[in-house]
Amino acid sequence: MFVQPMWSDEVERIGFRRCTPLGYALHGIGGLLGFIGLLSLFASLAYAAYRGIAGTFDTSLLWMPVAGLGFGVVGGSLTALARSLAKRKSYRYDYASRMSCWREGGAERTYSFDDWQAERQR
Repeated sequence: MFVQPMWSDEVERIGFRRCTPLGYALHGIGGLLGFIGLLSLFASLAYAAYRGIAGTFDTSLLWMPVAGLGFGVVGGSLTALARSLAKRKSYRYDYASRMSCWREGGAERTYSFDDWQAERQR
């Protein structure tokens, strides 16, 4: 829920970005929100433990981790939305050939490892 899957290859990431720029942005925002949620969950639990040790614990502190969980849920939802936007264009990544493929305007578009190397040479 908190940590979203990352790219296995740079070609997959760039292909996803070219397929759906909005989905790519949503994927990045979702990953950031998930990370913030994980940090806030740990911080709120540590703070509640500190207050328990200090003898000033109150049951209202148990609501603090809900914010971290909420960030995790929203981040996961944004990532799922990004993946669904790419799926609408039939995006797929072939790990063996290191090629991203999708359909755009009825035509098949691709981005391969050779394309990536050619861009790096420029």
